[in-house]
Amino acid sequence: MSGTGETREDFAGEERTFRIRLGEIRRIEAKCGSRVGDVAQRLAKAALAIRAAGGNYVAALAEGLPIGAEDVREVLYQGLLGGGMTAPEVTNLVRVEVDDRGLRGITDNVGVALMVLVATSEAPKLAGESKAKARKTASKVPSTSPRSTQPASPSA
Repeated sequence: MSGTGETREDFAGEERTFRIRLGEIRRIEAKCGSRVGDVAQRLAKAALAIRAAGGNYVAALAEGLPIGAEDVREVLYQGLLGGGMTAPEVTNLVRVEVDDRGLRGITDNVGVALMVLVATSEAPKLAGESKAKARKTASKVPSTSPRSTQPASPSA
């Protein structure tokens, strides 16, 4: 995570930039018919099921994967658009990597879709935010410098 609300993930054999902002979230919700948190939860459950099955997609499918095609496809589609690719580029890439591969295209890309949602959830830093945070953190750290005035020594 870069603090910019974007991430770079491997997709279709290449590292690509993904970014999901409010507009993309609204389109994901509309296409999936549910809240983005529910989409993320389904992706997380599916990713864990695939991992628990040792990457054996058939075994994971037998246990039940709680995802729909749009959960994976739309997150990738909107993330790539938000990351700066053109609509025709994204349409072609997602068609080849997800649509044309059917169920395998969906299951192979569950983890990428999940990472796109999770990694892009870090809000961009506001101007001056890091300086203010550094000052606040510094004020909580006890000083290790010597005291400027020494205690009075006892009189003899």
